[in-house]
Amino acid sequence: MFPRSNRWYKLQKKVRPFFQHVLIFTVGLFFLLPFLWMLSTALKSDLDIYRTPPTWLPYDLKQVEIDGELLPLYNVQIDDITKELAALEIKKGQGKFVDPANPEIIIEMPMKYAEPILIVKPRWQNFPDALSKAIRVGTGVSFLTYIKNSLTIAFFSILGTLISCTTAAYGFARLHWPGRDKIFLVVMGTMMLPFQVTMIPMYVVFSKIGWTNTFLPLIVPTFFGNAFMIFLLRQFFLTIPEEMCDAARVDGASEWQIFSRIVLPLSKPVLASVVVFTFLWVWNDFIGPMLYLTDPKLFTLAIGLQDYQGQHNVAWNQMMAASIMFTLPIIIAFFFAQRTFIQGVKLTGLKE
Repeated sequence: MFPRSNRWYKLQKKVRPFFQHVLIFTVGLFFLLPFLWMLSTALKSDLDIYRTPPTWLPYDLKQVEIDGELLPLYNVQIDDITKELAALEIKKGQGKFVDPANPEIIIEMPMKYAEPILIVKPRWQNFPDALSKAIRVGTGVSFLTYIKNSLTIAFFSILGTLISCTTAAYGFARLHWPGRDKIFLVVMGTMMLPFQVTMIPMYVVFSKIGWTNTFLPLIVPTFFGNAFMIFLLRQFFLTIPEEMCDAARVDGASEWQIFSRIVLPLSKPVLASVVVFTFLWVWNDFIGPMLYLTDPKLFTLAIGLQDYQGQHNVAWNQMMAASIMFTLPIIIAFFFAQRTFIQGVKLTGLKE
């Protein structure tokens, strides 16, 4: 009985991780489906986008060069024989076809007897086409301008968030002063206020001081703290042993030295989390730039993408190509910071 139980336990120990990985892979693939469909659409030709039924792989018409001209190939049924012919002209359900091996003979057939020959052919040209067409008429503003504006706002927003939130969180976590916990509750209470409540008052204030149509309304508020980031940092600071700070005080270190030389170096995981979260919010922000920015030269990527869609007939393949380029910085940022990011989120709720 016991040997059989041991064998069953060993088998279960080997099989269980396999099924766990299969489950994780299946769930991950399910969440990746929208991105995979966006990538598939970005690589399709204009004709392939509207194909029914839709396909996951990007197909294109197989072509052959005849007399210096590229012509699409069709499988044409002639007297129970299927021939591979090139289409010269298609009009009103009728097609003019030519045999690539004998181009002098032209055959006219109804299109119901012809099937296009498709091959898997990703159209990478959609990406440079999206970049070249993302130019606002009459301004010369390009897609690269939108990227530069978004990166500028993201950089200063991250800087402001780190400066303001780390100092505020340290004050709530390590310093003892009257009313500290009550004020912390007030700060947490601001998280319950939706942006729609403060949007109009903030716009009125920034409009009166002449900051509209500049980056200042999008950057300056980050230097006054963010309730969620303060909470995240405070919880992590509480996990740092108080004995280390007490030992530094005995050695004559000031609070600023303890903060800058002990607490911050030990807080790299949560600082990476703050950077990633802030970058995500700023990069994806649509309402803020739309509210304050009117000059196309100041548009961010989110606004530029919407503006691009409004100016041109919607070429969905190029639209998806531009959207992929919009999401790439987020993926790259998370890829390089994933280890410290996950560690920071995991340790934030702990307190020794």
